[in-house]
Formats: sequence, C-alpha cells, structure tokens
Amino acid sequence: MSRLFRSTLAVSLLAFPTGVWAQNQPTPPSESTPTPRPSTEAPAEAPRANAPAPEAPRPSSTEAAAAPAARTDGQSADPSLTGTSLARPTPPPSDLLDRIGQSVVLHGNFRVRPELMNDFSLGWDNPALGVGLRYGNLPWTRPIRTEDLLGLCNAQSLGGGDRPAIDCSSATQSMANLRLRLNPEIHITDGISLHTQIDILDNLVMGSTPQGYFSGNAVGSPWAPLTAFSQTQVTPTPSNSLVPSISVSRAWAEVTNPTLGQIRFGRMPSQWGLGILANAGNGIDSDFQSHVDRLMYAARIRSLRLFIAGFYDFASSGATTQNLRYEAGQGQPIDVTDRDDVNQYGIAVGRRYDAGEARQRIARGETIVNAGFYGLYRTQELSGEFGCTGGSTTTTGDSGDPAANDGRDQRTCGNATRDYANAFVRRDAWAVVADGWFQVLNRNFRLELEVAGIFGSMNTQPGASGAPRYLDIRQFGGAAEFEYRLLNNRLQLEFRTGFASGDSDLEGLNFHSTALAPQRGAATSNTLFRFHPDYRVDMILWRQVMRQVSGAYYFRPGVMYAFVNSPRGDRFYGRASAIYSRASSFVQTRGNDPDLGIELNAEVTYVSNHRSTTLGEPPAPGFFASLQYGVLFPMAGLGPRTDERAAGAELAAFDFKTAQTLRAVLGVQF
Repeated sequence: MSRLFRSTLAVSLLAFPTGVWAQNQPTPPSESTPTPRPSTEAPAEAPRANAPAPEAPRPSSTEAAAAPAARTDGQSADPSLTGTSLARPTPPPSDLLDRIGQSVVLHGNFRVRPELMNDFSLGWDNPALGVGLRYGNLPWTRPIRTEDLLGLCNAQSLGGGDRPAIDCSSATQSMANLRLRLNPEIHITDGISLHTQIDILDNLVMGSTPQGYFSGNAVGSPWAPLTAFSQTQVTPTPSNSLVPSISVSRAWAEVTNPTLGQIRFGRMPSQWGLGILANAGNGIDSDFQSHVDRLMYAARIRSLRLFIAGFYDFASSGATTQNLRYEAGQGQPIDVTDRDDVNQYGIAVGRRYDAGEARQRIARGETIVNAGFYGLYRTQELSGEFGCTGGSTTTTGDSGDPAANDGRDQRTCGNATRDYANAFVRRDAWAVVADGWFQVLNRNFRLELEVAGIFGSMNTQPGASGAPRYLDIRQFGGAAEFEYRLLNNRLQLEFRTGFASGDSDLEGLNFHSTALAPQRGAATSNTLFRFHPDYRVDMILWRQVMRQVSGAYYFRPGVMYAFVNSPRGDRFYGRASAIYSRASSFVQTRGNDPDLGIELNAEVTYVSNHRSTTLGEPPAPGFFASLQYGVLFPMAGLGPRTDERAAGAELAAFDFKTAQTLRAVLGVQF
C-alpha cells in the first residue's frame, strides 16, 4: 500500500461523519487548554496532580473569546450590561465569514539556567587508570585536565618573565544557558485554530558566541582578533555555532466540530500518561520533546466520559530529492522511494473526566478515576540511514555494505539515488507498542501509573552482503507516582518508582555514539527499555550522566513543604528526595553489580501567580525561580569489577568520586 493511498485514506476517514461518537460534545481543547490530561495528545491532556488543592474552573482563551456570543435569546452575555444599548437583540449572522472572530494568543516561557557540576566522571577521569580505561563507558563529557594540555599549565618563562604554574586539575564544569520559547496560537474561528512552537536561542550556552570567535574561518574580527578582546556577543550563525538562532519545532492545525469531533494535522506534540514513552516536554525546565508528523481524528462521548483517537504518523520518509541535492531550495521535494518509509498507525482510547467536572468533584471530596490505552504499530521494509559516506562522492559500491563507512549525511551522495540505493539494508522491522495508563485523584492524594511494552523484530545485519541477523524486541517498562497531602495541603509526602527492563547481552546501560548498542554475537533478542529523556527522576545519574532511565529500576521517597501557599498567588516551597537506583540485569553494568548509586536532591522554588496544574492547566503567567542541589554517591555497578580492582591489577588505583551539582532556574512564563 503506497503512502499516497494511506494518506488519502486517512484524510477520508477524518472527514467521515461520526456524530454517534461525539454528538453534542464540546470542542476538544488544544494542548494549551485547561483540561484533564488523559495521557494522550489525542483528545486532550489527562489530569496530573502535582499541586496542592483543586481550584475553581477557568474558561480557556477560546471559551473566553466566545463568551460574549454565548447567549442566543437576545440578551447580553454580561448581566451588568442589561438595560443598556449593548443588550439589544442582534440577529445571528447568516454567513460563516461574518462569524469569524480571529485572534492571536501567545504563550511560552523564558529561562536562564546557571549550573555547576563537579566530578561527574565519577572517578574514571584518573590519569593513573590509563588512556583506554579513563572513560569507563560512561557518556559524560569529562573536563579538560592537566595531562591534556601538553605542559601549558606548568611554570614557564615568557617574555623575559616567569609565569607561575596554573592549577588545571579541577573536575568542575560551570556554565549557564538560556532559551525563549514561543507558542503562538491563531484562532481563526471558534473551531479552527493553528498552533506553532518556536524556540529562540535554544539552550544557548551563555558566552559561547563572543565577538571574534569563528569556527572553520581563519579570518577573525578586526575588533577582536583574540577572544580576550571580545566586547560583545554576536548572533549564532553557521560560522560560530551548530545550532541556529531560531528553530521551529511544531506547526499543526486543529479543526473541531461539536458534532463530528476533531481532526489535527501537521507536526504536533505527542504526550501520553506520565510521559515515559511519549513526552511533549513543555515544562520550563524541559530539554527533550516528542514531535510527530501526524494525521489524527479524535472524538468524545461525554455522557460516558470516553475519548477515542486514531492516527497515522509519518515516522520516517527516508531521503528526498532535497536531501539528495536535486532541489535548489524551492519547489516541492519528492520522496525518493516508499520502500524505506517507516509507517506508524496508532490508537488512543480511554475514560476521563472533563476538567470542570473533575475539579468540582474533587472540591466536594470525591475521588475520580481516569484510565486509557495507547497503541502503536510500526513497520519498515528497507533501511537507508547509512546511505552516503561523509565527504565522499561514492558510497560503498555494489556490495552495499556500509559497515566500513558509517555515513549518515545524505547530502554527500555523489550519484544521488544510485548511491543511496546501493547502501540499502533489508530491515524487515515491525514493532507493536502497548501502553496503559491509570490515575486516581482526590483532594488529598494522587496515584498515577503507566506501564508499557514494546514487542517486535528486526534485521540488524548492517550490510546486504552478510546473512541476516534478526533480533526479537521484548522490552518492558513502567513508572508509578504517589502523593499524599497533609496540613491543609502544605505538606506533601511523595513516592516514585520505575522499572526498565535490562539486556544481559549488552555491555553498558546506555549508548550515545553508535547506531545500535553492541551486543554479544549469540544474542537473539533486544530487551533494553529506555524512558523518555524528559521524564526526570533525579538531577545527576539519570538526568546528566546516563541521560535517561534505561535498564534499571529506582525508588524515590520524598517530601515537599509549602512555606507560602496562596491559591492563584505566591507559592514558595522546599522539596527533598532520595533516589536509590539498581540495574535490572547486573551483568550489563560496568562493574557487573546491580547497585548503581544513591542520590540526594533538594530544592527551594518560588512561583508567583501560581496555578494548579492538577487537571492539565498550563502554568499561569508569572515569575519562576528555583535553586537545586544534588549529590550522587556511586556504587559498585558504576565502577570496575572486583577483579579489576585487585592489588596489582590495571584498575587498582580506581577510586570513586562523589558527584555534585548546584543549579538554578530563573524564568518567566506567559
């Protein structure tokens, strides 16, 4: 079935009347509308109880804009205007164009994050260990040390004067970054809207583009021939940065009919449940996001509090004529072939309360239950991600074996489609993702669970010349969060736990430099489950060193106390937690031991104009400030094996270092 046929069929299904599913239903809100977050980006967001007390319902910006026209009996929507000229009956417009009330709404946030990191190498950055063992299979970027600087830190005689030695042995890295995120919404009518997300200076390290600094260009600035003379920062460009000044990450449309339901199309956020698989990453402290190129239909049965959504995702289309340099920047690029496409079909179905009803029930002391199922089916026949070699005009020849030349840059293809096709691999990949979500909310507590499994198969043989090597995919993971509030919602007891299946055929818990994690030759399955990197459980081990929870389980008890807690006003609170992490498969760790570490985290946070996000409302406009401290005590799984540390062994000098971090977040939300 060609992609064109699939797309046409999807659009036809989206336009098919479905009044039986969504008759007399309100407009399914957009991501920024305050609704319960059902863990699906499909109809709406499901409730998350991360805040103390429920609050009175507030209309969304769309509802507010439509409020004056809500009355049809000839009376003003505002009782205070009754008896004035504004209360005179006005006949409804007969033409759709006369009913359009276009408006633009701008949301987003701005943040600055200073951070100090100390000994994140955990002890592996020790010259006595030898160059080959210095990194210990840990992905952290170690700081430059004395031995890397070829004697530059030693005492020197320069220009007739003595220069004292410099201490370059510090294991501390400090920096600050910033980002401005804009989320414009264009509401064309009450039921038609456009949404985008634009990041400006996304995670720009402050001070990284000084006047006079140019990469790949021998000609510097005449005003700053050396960066020591720099007097200003300049705009990030390809000459001084690999990250553009402005990036557009999302653009999609929502069309809603109260009877027929809602369709969405474009590049949009994907969110489900707690976010261990699909995570929109919209928080002010977020760094990773899930974007999908999707065609989706969503409907709701309000009387039964049910939602259902079906969608098709353009997960990957492979090379296009633009990638292969056939296009000069204008015109419509063409997908070279459908054979290398990754096609994904999905469904989300469940039960959840509308935000307003949920808030009222919680305020009355009732308990509400929300739940849902999220399923995906993904396939790919051929794989072409290694199609071209870096800097070469030809690829791997007729053998099509890119093992010796792992080229990912499709722009380097010489004879374009021929070179791209020569490196194809018979992938025969398929996968089924099943994810269940369950939530219980009450005035005093929240319990939320998400459990996911990934099952499938794929050929991992890198070239077409060798025999296929199929691996079965059997991955399982889950997370749970529990909160209980006391003392008029000022004191909150917390407990979080999670599990990600490991893989005894893998060496290391995480990899960032290879296409596929290296497995033992006899391996027949891949069972390593990885959480979404924006699902955060700590500050050091999983957030920074490993970058995501994978192949491990953890326990995180904690406590939060609000010193100032004014609903819709100032909120100032402190939080402390301890995280104990263990590997799911002990032979996968560097030290062949399940114990990974114990981490202690603490923070104090101030939020002005605080708004509860329990039921999916976005944060209210205001100021956000947080000061955070973390310390990690690494354990045997993150170090050498016992035999490697024996007297006289190569790693006998290994000594664990305690990692620490001090970070701050200063932001404005709007």
